[in-house]
This record gives sequence, structure tokens and C-alpha cells, in this order.
Amino acid sequence: MQTWRKHLIVIGAYTLIAVGMTYPLGGNFATAIPGVEGDAGSFVWALGWMKTALERGINPFRSDYVFFPLGGATQTMWAVSLIAALSIPLQAVVGLIAAHNLLYLAATVLTAYGMFLLADYVLRDAPFKLPPANRDARPLPPFQTLLVVQYVVEARRRAALRSPLAPFVAGVVFAFAPLRLGYGLAFFNLFNTQLIPFYALALLRLRRAPTWRTAILAGVFLGLNAYIDFQIAAFLILFTALFAGYALVAERWARVPRLIARLGVAGLIALGIVAPMLGILADDFAREGGNYIRVFPLKYSADRSYDLLAFFVPNARSTAYANVPLQIAGINAPTKPSDVNALSPDRQVFFGYLTLALAAHAVFWKFRRAFFWALTALVFALFALGPTLHIAGADVNVPLPFLLLHEIPIVNHIRIPMRYGIVVVFALAVLAAIGVEDLRARIQKSKIENQNSKSLFSLFVLGGGLWLCPILILIESAVLPYPLQPVPLPRAYEQIARVPGDFTVLEIPTFNWRFAAATEMYQAIHGKRILRAYTNRIAPGAAEYFGTRGTPIVVRSLRMLEGAEKGVLTPDEIAQDRRARDEVVRFYDLRYAVVHRAFLKPAEADALETYVRDVLNARVLLDEGETITYEIPRPPAEAFETRIDLRELTGQMYAGRGWQFEYPQANWDGKFNFVWARGAQAEIYFRADTVADRALTLSARAETPLRVGVALNGERIGEIALTDVWQDQRVELPARALKPGMNRVALLFGTESDELVGVTTLRIEKSK
Repeated sequence: MQTWRKHLIVIGAYTLIAVGMTYPLGGNFATAIPGVEGDAGSFVWALGWMKTALERGINPFRSDYVFFPLGGATQTMWAVSLIAALSIPLQAVVGLIAAHNLLYLAATVLTAYGMFLLADYVLRDAPFKLPPANRDARPLPPFQTLLVVQYVVEARRRAALRSPLAPFVAGVVFAFAPLRLGYGLAFFNLFNTQLIPFYALALLRLRRAPTWRTAILAGVFLGLNAYIDFQIAAFLILFTALFAGYALVAERWARVPRLIARLGVAGLIALGIVAPMLGILADDFAREGGNYIRVFPLKYSADRSYDLLAFFVPNARSTAYANVPLQIAGINAPTKPSDVNALSPDRQVFFGYLTLALAAHAVFWKFRRAFFWALTALVFALFALGPTLHIAGADVNVPLPFLLLHEIPIVNHIRIPMRYGIVVVFALAVLAAIGVEDLRARIQKSKIENQNSKSLFSLFVLGGGLWLCPILILIESAVLPYPLQPVPLPRAYEQIARVPGDFTVLEIPTFNWRFAAATEMYQAIHGKRILRAYTNRIAPGAAEYFGTRGTPIVVRSLRMLEGAEKGVLTPDEIAQDRRARDEVVRFYDLRYAVVHRAFLKPAEADALETYVRDVLNARVLLDEGETITYEIPRPPAEAFETRIDLRELTGQMYAGRGWQFEYPQANWDGKFNFVWARGAQAEIYFRADTVADRALTLSARAETPLRVGVALNGERIGEIALTDVWQDQRVELPARALKPGMNRVALLFGTESDELVGVTTLRIEKSK
């Protein structure tokens, strides 16, 4: 079979399997995505937001189009920026949902094909090389020369006739592993494993033939992985360290310096590719503070580690083993009826008994060839078991290597040990291929040595059984029907998109993160601002603003009505919301509210719609059954003066990062007399529909004399001097630094100051 034809058949077979293993996705390609309630929708939003942001000249990695008005890092974009960029032309042709699903299937097919190439390379005999030329060496005798030529011809013939079965099995094991299929239901970033086998192949080629070209290729693959997921990039760095250690021990010393030099080049190239993303991360950390991405305590990681039995007990979502009595609470079964922990995508690690058997055969019979891959599987399995060993739910208090990883900077940000399991499956896929190839060779040899028909018949049956391996592995891995998350596309969003102007769409519900992940994807259609979003990691400032503030309507009231916060909205609070309605709607520039009844209980949906009509005075724009879109009437034009009292609930709406509404000590006389500002800076947001010189006056004091800088929209415009006496401080807000719409004033305290600055009221008015 010609090489190109063989590869086309392999790719075609993997494509058919990918469609079959995700049934019924193929029949819902433009109306649903693979997923369960949780993160899946946020990755669709990331793909759509990349296209929308670039078309409008907006930074896709940081924007106030989400978490308005504070804005923040769109952290989900860190994970899938490369995939999001590749999706842009597809979105233009087939739309967002179909583009996501095409890339979803492509990730699986490329992962499988990459594993096919990697396993084929591992199984390939070492290339025959003639002795190096030597002036003093005598020419080979004619008979020996003939043997050499015959050897080369035979080696090439064997290579041409090599069965694709074993490499094909490797692709099936990794691409359709239960863990990877589980990640496909929630974590699109971890599902995009397609570059892992290609990088590993480049590393292996680098050891066998350490050329500069291969080193560059390895560096490119490693660097690009950081634009898919930083966790995968970290896994590959650890894999590279393990590979380098193994190669240095196993390699001839004369080749070591050359190999080290090529690995160094690969590392530098990868670093150069990753540098822009590292710059984005550094900027986000500087803006959001040290708690943005933090190192979690060991207890957190211990709760998200594998039990040893998880590797051998079928998954909670397994189709083949759904009725098999192998249910262990906390491993593949809930600890209590309402517990969905066992269904977490991270916990679907079961390798499959056939895969484990093939890997064990490879280690036992082909130890030299299998050693590195067995070592990789063992090391990463130990990482995935977490800080201490658990067996059948019991902590046996055996410390494990994850304790060391927890002390390594950057690596210790990987807070869920279970995710190291993806590399375990990767290594097992190669071991399974080695096992299949050895069995095939043994059967082939036995066919030659055994001439009686009975033996030939049994060998024929056994050989045919090997071709059943991919099917049996797929049966053990299958989750059918594959869970889908419907994505209805309300017509109202297209109408909103055609409305000119820069304004905000209020999605309801929006304060439960699971629902925010599902509704935020519609921003790719309407292109307007939204409030609370789900971007995988939420910066502390935005989390506090939308999570604990008491601001009427958009925070306190909707949190309660949606059920995201316990409590009952009282008649007095509703009356307060009515009084604040114009101020709140004007500040956020709320134009439309979209109620998604499918995410709400009937009573919640009714209460929310009543609130939207009675408090926001909204009217129905379009009723599409499960989705009802309301138009919110615009309030009277802005007054030229804005008065902000931070002690009132409406005042909290103007206060961005840097304010404390939970007090470190009692205010004067045990009363709520003022709000604390503490840290490097504190923000105040205000709207200016017209651009003209203005002035800011704030009543403030500091514990000790303190000079505070003032910036407007990032431009430093003045300074005020605070003392321990309450005083009105005035600073000019020049028109050159103002912009139509939302503006941000920042009080700059310099470093992370421990000084407590008290503020009561602010007034923004026309400059005299």
C-alpha cells in the first residue's frame, strides 16, 4: 500500500470513529455542543469573543466588555487562544457552534493521527547504518558487501509491509480515552491534546538524529502548547525533563553534548514563542494582584487526587460497565444521592482492562523498548495520586511526589493532581502499541513455524482477534449517547446586534457561574457589553463586586431572585430598587434584559420577569418561549453633576477595585460612617455623556499624612494630600483625559500600602 494512501485511510478511519464516539453530535452539529452543565459554554464564548474582539480592535485578553464596568482578564482565552484564532475563518463560513464542533472533532482526529505517527516511529527498527568512512579501513569483501545490500533491501521491504494495526491502536487508546472524552464535556482546553504526540515525536527524533531542524520543530510544538493550555505545557516540560534524564543515562556519552545543545535550542525557541503570552499574564497579575492565580493548599489538591482504585474501576459515565456491580463511593459512585462528584470529567480516568493488559504485556516481553514509556506512566500516575496515597477511599498516609511538585514555582499552580492523568494515558497508548506489535510478530512467527492446519486455524483466529483490539478498546471507553448541551440561538440577539451604539445587555440568570458560562456565549452574536461573566478564573476585584456587594438591581436583587444568594427580597428593598432605577440603568447603560427560563425554576422565572417589568419598567420585545427579551426604557439624560455616597447601596455601584465594605475595625461610634480604601489603588467609575472639564471632590482622611496620586483613565492628572482630619479634597478632571461613556478615576497609594484611608462622599461636577 502506498504510504500516502495508508495515511489517508488512517485519518479517515479516525474521523469515522470520532463521529461515532460523539453520537448524536453529528445530527446536531449547529445546534448543540458536547458538554454537561459547567464550563463547556465558556469555551464557545472564547472562540466567539476572539473573532468579535479582533474585528472591533479590542484586546481579546482584557476588556471591560465583560465584568462591566470593571473589566478584567478574559482568562479562558489564555487556554484556547490558538484554537480561537483558528476558528475565525470557520466562524465566518459555518457559524460559531459548527466551527466549535469542527475543531472539536479535528482535535480528536489529529490527536489520534499524531499518536499513530509516534507509535509507528517507536516501533520502527533502528535504521541500518554503514560503518563510518575511514582512510585506513579496508573495503568490505564482496560477500559481506552483498550481505549489507541484502540487509538494507530487506529492512526497507519490512518497513513497507509493517502492519498499521499497532500504531492505529495507540491512536485509539489516547484519542478516545475515557479521561479525554470526559474532558471533552467540560474542559475544551484539556481536550485539545493534538500537539502532545507531535512534540513527543520531535523529541524522539531529536535523540536519534539531533539536527537543528528537529530542535526547531520541537521548540515550536512546545511553545504552541502554551497557547492551548498552560497545564499541558507544564506537563510537557516535566515530560521533557524525564526524557532528558533517561536519554543522558541511556545515550553514549559522545552524543550527549550535541543532544543537550539541541534541547537547549528547542527550549529557547519555545520560550520565544511563549513570551507574548507571558507578557499578557504578567500584566494581568500586576493589575489584579497576587490572589488572582494562587497556590492552593494541599488539602484542596488532596480532595482532587485519584484514589489508586480509580485506575482500575470503570467510570461513572461508562456505557459498557453501566450495570456492572463495581461501584465504589467517592471513586466511581456518589458518596450520597445528591453528590455529582463522581461524574466530574477529571474523575473519568479508567484506562480499560484491555489497554492495561496490552501495556503489561509490553513491559514484560519488550522491557527495553517499553521502559521509558512505562517510567513515564508510573511517574505521572504518582503525580496524579496527589499528596498522599488513597486506596478505596482511605488515606494510607504514604507521602507521594506531588508534595515536591507543590514546592516548585509555576508548577504548583496546577491545583488538581488528577489532571496529570492525561500523560499517563498518553504513555499507556504507546505501551499498548508495543504490546500489539509484539503479539502480531509472535503470531506471524508461529504461522511460519507451524505447518499443520489445526495450528494454522488457531493462529488465524488469534491473529484476527488482534484486529478486534481497537473495537474492544472503544467499547470500554464509550460514553454513549455522548452528552450534548443544546445551544438555542434566540432571534432577539440578531435584532440587538443591529441596534447601533455601545450599551449593556443584562443576561438573566447571570450570577450563578454555571449559567453565566452558558449565556455569555451569546455575546458573540450581539457584540454588546455584559455584566457578570464566567472566564474560568475571576479576579478578586470583579468577584467581590458582583459577588458580595449590595448594589440594587444588578447585584443584590438579581442574586436573590435567581437563587444564587439565599434570602428574600423584601417589599422595602424592591421599593428602594424602584427609587434607584434611573440611576442604576443610566450607570450601566442597560438597554435589554434577556430571561432564559430554561435555566430557572418556574417560580424564579416568574418572579424575575415580574421584577423586570415592575422595577425596570421593561416591555417585552420578543417572546420565544424559553427565552424572553425585554427592552429597558432609557432614563432621562445625565445631570452634569454626579454625587456618590459610598455608605449607601447605590454608592457601591460606583466603587471599583480597592474598596472594603467589610471593615477591619468599627467605624466611629460603632456606626457605618465611612468606607475603607486600602492597597495600591482604589477605583471610582462614573459616566460622562459629554466631554468637558470636570472636577472631583471627595471627603477623606488617612490614619497618618499621606500623598495620593489621582489618575483618570490611566493618565495621572494630579495629587491630593490627606491628613488624619476629615477634609474635602478637590482635583481637576481635564477634558483631554475624559471619554464619552464610562470613565475611571484611580486613587494611587503607591505600593501595597497598609495605610487605611477613609472616604465618605464624592462629587463630580462641572469645573469652575
